[in-house]
Amino acid sequence: MSARTYFDTKNLSTKVLFCFMLIISVPVFTQASTTKEERQLLKKGRKALANEDYKVAQEHFSNLVNLVPNNDLYNFEAGLSYYFADVEREKSVPYFEAALQNSKEDTIPELYYYLARAYHFSGEYEKSEDAFQKLQPFIYKNTGSGKALMKQADYYIQLNKTAAELEQKQVQDVKITNLGQEINSGYGEYAAVFGNVKDVILFTSRRPGSSSKTDKDLLPYEDVFVAKKVADDWKLITDEQEIEKYIPKRLNTKGHDASIIYSADGTTLYTYKNDIIWKSILENGKWSDLVELDKNINNSQYNIPSICLSRDGKTIYFVSTKKDGKGGKDIYTSTLDDSGKWTPAVNLGDVINTEFDEDSPFITADGKTLYFSSKGHTGIGGYDIFKSELVNGSWSTPENVGLPINSPVDDIYYIYDPEGQNGYFSSNRNGGVGGMDLYSFCFNCPDQITNTINGLVADADGNPVEEGFVSLLSATDTELRKNTLQSGKYGMSTETSGKHSIMVVAGTFQPQNMSLDLPEKSSTSNIDFTVSQFEKEGKTYQVLTAESKELGIDRSDTMEVFTIASALDPNNPNINIDLTGTPSLPLPHSEIFYFDYNNKELGSDNPKLVDFMNKVKITSGQSKITITIESSASRVPTTTYGNNSKLAKARAEAAKKTVESYLRWEIQNGQITIGKTNSLVSGPAYKNDSSDADKYREYQYVKISIR
Repeated sequence: MSARTYFDTKNLSTKVLFCFMLIISVPVFTQASTTKEERQLLKKGRKALANEDYKVAQEHFSNLVNLVPNNDLYNFEAGLSYYFADVEREKSVPYFEAALQNSKEDTIPELYYYLARAYHFSGEYEKSEDAFQKLQPFIYKNTGSGKALMKQADYYIQLNKTAAELEQKQVQDVKITNLGQEINSGYGEYAAVFGNVKDVILFTSRRPGSSSKTDKDLLPYEDVFVAKKVADDWKLITDEQEIEKYIPKRLNTKGHDASIIYSADGTTLYTYKNDIIWKSILENGKWSDLVELDKNINNSQYNIPSICLSRDGKTIYFVSTKKDGKGGKDIYTSTLDDSGKWTPAVNLGDVINTEFDEDSPFITADGKTLYFSSKGHTGIGGYDIFKSELVNGSWSTPENVGLPINSPVDDIYYIYDPEGQNGYFSSNRNGGVGGMDLYSFCFNCPDQITNTINGLVADADGNPVEEGFVSLLSATDTELRKNTLQSGKYGMSTETSGKHSIMVVAGTFQPQNMSLDLPEKSSTSNIDFTVSQFEKEGKTYQVLTAESKELGIDRSDTMEVFTIASALDPNNPNINIDLTGTPSLPLPHSEIFYFDYNNKELGSDNPKLVDFMNKVKITSGQSKITITIESSASRVPTTTYGNNSKLAKARAEAAKKTVESYLRWEIQNGQITIGKTNSLVSGPAYKNDSSDADKYREYQYVKISIR
């Protein structure tokens, strides 16, 4: 069995450099005499490129281009290291452009091909079409390979024309949001499924999971994951008992496992494994063992990756590679007969299906609109999402849903709620975390500002910081955004604007704050941070540098480093945060920290707590203050702590210990006094509904007050 692969097929690899010579007239790249350093970098870069280790290849070729910036071959291969990667493919463009500009020949056909494709990935459709036009005269059209390349060039020229047309009709009232690094990874996530309760989704990922083994493509096997929306952020559910509310126990195996769809009433879950469809029934609060659908739907040679159901559950649409198909994967339908069996499958016909792949059908609640993805209908590139209306019993000619839902790469697994306003899809478009990412969308959303910030945190040598996080807090909002670094990268969104405090916690460096202003309108900005330290006159200083073209930021903040009890680890001395510019708090003032069920720890690395404690430090320098702590547990029974009174008390004690460790110096100097702690049990009576976490969450808290 093979995994379900939805990425745009890499039908060209580094070997294309050689096979191109058979189908086009190829001038020779220039190559001057080289130094030892050049030869070593080139050797390492080519080895990494051949091994498809693109991140390493990018590093070597970037150094090589910096060393010899006008070498056409070095720029070309640097471009290839980004072109073949799953992320940031658009970064290949300037390298290919530089190679073409520095070529000693008038034209380099390879560059026209790759540059044309890279322009297409980046949404520069006119430039892409022009580069394909310039490539065509160099193709040997009297060979089979040459004819195939000519056909491909014509195909992409048409894609660019279609994209340019759709740009003029781009939908304006849609908000698209990447679900973030908590959900998306570098391995590929796709096929979101509405959960059987609000604000829960299932999705499929090829990240390391239930098995350490990999498939033939060297990627981990597919697993099913469950996520819940908390405030505006998506979080993975990791508690096994919580997970079993949504999927059967031990659903994930050592092979491929994927979620597909719930029935409309949420009591039947359909899943994919062993190239066939299975179902599980929710009975008495537990999911039953998986049962195969009957043979009119399932057949091991058909490879069925996705299905959808009508709202009444009596009509199924599924994907298959049957021999009677139109070509590639086709969409079929079947209905339940009076005996509860599925009738023989019927191909939806050549209005819907083409000689290429169709996939991921989704039928609306009224059964009158079919959404699906296709590589065969007129699109922009890769899989595009289309819709067809059921009119007088027949499906209408599919219509491309257009930009920005579709992109120059793969867009697939489009679903939305019964109201037709909010939904999800998967895409490997530019700006993602890596590979295929999950995105949400909202039509006709309330008019609100969304400021998105992405960037990189690096040290003075330009090396990405592997551990740490970036947090963002508005001056007028108590909700703190936090994103963990992944290879130095971070990303977050906020609905606030104006003045913000951003904190960078980078590896062994001291956490450091910086202020910034976010626009009064929706924006996407890149802010790159560099953290470094230096010694001067026996003192250590730390410098945080921020650069953002979009926000017009290019500045550095310097703070003196000195040793006190660490806020992040009370057992080890560390470096204090410079609080210059941190505002004091009005007195009296309180902050509330909410907890998940059975959780008592208010961790000292909680970014909201760190920011609050920083402000308490400043306030204590202006007047002596007293801190009181109140904690609460809900009435949901706890076996871990015996009863809720004990849980509430444990929360208060843990919070007090954390606060004392952070404010130790101020307490010792008499600027801060820790007053009484109070614990209580509050909230509505428990009605055997612990799954309704939002109902009880506001009664699971610690409140820290200063006066």
